[in-house]
Amino acid sequence: MEILEFLLDDNQIFTTIILVVLIALFIGNIVSDKLKKYQDVDANGAISLMDAKDLIVLDVREIKERKSGFIAGDTHIPLGQVKNKLNELDNSKKILVYCRSGGRSGHISGLLTRNNFEQVYNLKGGLNAWRKANLPIKKPK
Repeated sequence: MEILEFLLDDNQIFTTIILVVLIALFIGNIVSDKLKKYQDVDANGAISLMDAKDLIVLDVREIKERKSGFIAGDTHIPLGQVKNKLNELDNSKKILVYCRSGGRSGHISGLLTRNNFEQVYNLKGGLNAWRKANLPIKKPK
């Protein structure tokens, strides 16, 4: 009871609101992690996936970002165009999505799974992680 009185005290209401918001964000983060239907993989996991012939490697970075290099054999569809080009991707294949750091590719991985793609993988850390693992990067001509 004393804790409740403390938290509801007029002098502590701001602290209480912040505490409630942080708890809600924490719970939301846990729930969303459990509900996501794609799998995050590191660079080594991505290499293992590449051994399969039924894999599409999808780069969702902008055109100008590709100048710094890309993963050989990938398919490039910038983030803003993916939704309109879903029919160009084979949903029976595994799809490894990557961007620069893994954030945009996570968003697109979620989009793909919501559109009946069942074997979707997000390159955790994106091309930055790929580079850090000293894996080959193809430069544009």
